[in-house]
Amino acid sequence: MKKTTINTILISIITVMSVSICFLIFCIITRPRYAIVDETEAATIVESVSLADEPQAQSAAATASMASEPLPDVEDTPATKHGKTSTRVNIRNAASEDAKVLDTVDEGTTFDILEIMDNGWTKILYQDNEAYISSNFVIVLND
Repeated sequence: MKKTTINTILISIITVMSVSICFLIFCIITRPRYAIVDETEAATIVESVSLADEPQAQSAAATASMASEPLPDVEDTPATKHGKTSTRVNIRNAASEDAKVLDTVDEGTTFDILEIMDNGWTKILYQDNEAYISSNFVIVLND
C-alpha cells in the first residue's frame, strides 16, 4: 500500500475517535445532576391476609401481633407526597416533551406531587394548577 493511503486511513480513524470523544464529553456535561437527600425516607409495608383462608396466616398474624411496634393506621399516611427537583428543570402543561413550558425552576424547588405516572412524568401542583415534570428530575420527599 502507498503511504498516502495508510495516512488517509489513520487520519480517518483519528477523526472518528475525536468525534466520539467529543460526543461522550457532551453527554457527561448535559446529564442530569442528582442531589444528595439528607431527609430520611421511611417505608411501611403492610400485608393483608385473611386468617380463615390459611393456617399459616394465623401463625403469621400471631407473630405480627407480638412485634414490638404496632402497625400504623392507614389514616397516618399523608395524603399528599412532596418532592423537589434534582436540577434546573422545565415545568410543562402536559406530560410530553413537546408540551408548552410553563416555567423553568432551579434545583431544590419543592412542590406537592399529585401523581407519579407510568409514562415517566410526575403530575404536580404548580401555582394552584396541575403541571408536569419529567420523573427523571424529581426527588420524592417523605415529610
